[in-house]
Amino acid sequence: MANDKPKGRIGELFDVLVLVIKRVPLAWLWLALALIAPIAAGIYFATTSVGNPVGAVIWVVLGLMAGLLVFLIVLGQITQRLMYTNLEGQVGAVSSLIKNQLRRTWRGSEIPVRMNKSSDTVYRLVGRPGVVIISEGQRSRVAPLVDEARKEVSRIVPAVPVHVVHVGADGIALKDMFKTIYKFPKGIRTAEILVVSNRLNSIAKTPMSQMPKGIDPTKMRAPKPR
Repeated sequence: MANDKPKGRIGELFDVLVLVIKRVPLAWLWLALALIAPIAAGIYFATTSVGNPVGAVIWVVLGLMAGLLVFLIVLGQITQRLMYTNLEGQVGAVSSLIKNQLRRTWRGSEIPVRMNKSSDTVYRLVGRPGVVIISEGQRSRVAPLVDEARKEVSRIVPAVPVHVVHVGADGIALKDMFKTIYKFPKGIRTAEILVVSNRLNSIAKTPMSQMPKGIDPTKMRAPKPR
């Protein structure tokens, strides 16, 4: 029986690197430049430190550290773009982003607050702008659910601003979702975010009560990557 040990961070990083190089053309070139350019700069400045061996060592170390840092930044950017490409158009893409990338200052859940038989979904987030309702799917089908969610929020917390965002082919691109909601003007104080979120969660209808008949949530599966 094989002994499956969990991979450490180095192993996970290596797996991501291999995946990126396989899936993204010329990724290896950008990553190589990101790593080599700072190191080369450090070596160059080290060679100019004639008679100062300590300074030369410092420049080399700084070059190595800068190279690794830039390498990781570029790898992260490429990985993020690859993730958006894989999720674009997939059912549950918004849920995945909310679960993994929502800022800690925000409150929300990857579980939709509204859903229909066509898998069109509505999510609710709370942040400094107030309440943000995010819909995913076909705009015409999900519009009634969005209207229900918006009216419910206005009834429970009438003084809190409500913003609506639609993600999909007939709305904003998935990669622009967080850029859009984070740019909304501030409507409530930071201390009010948790209060508003708790009030909505305690009074608003639960996701399970909104689940259409015929859908078994225990049998719902995440979309397979392309």
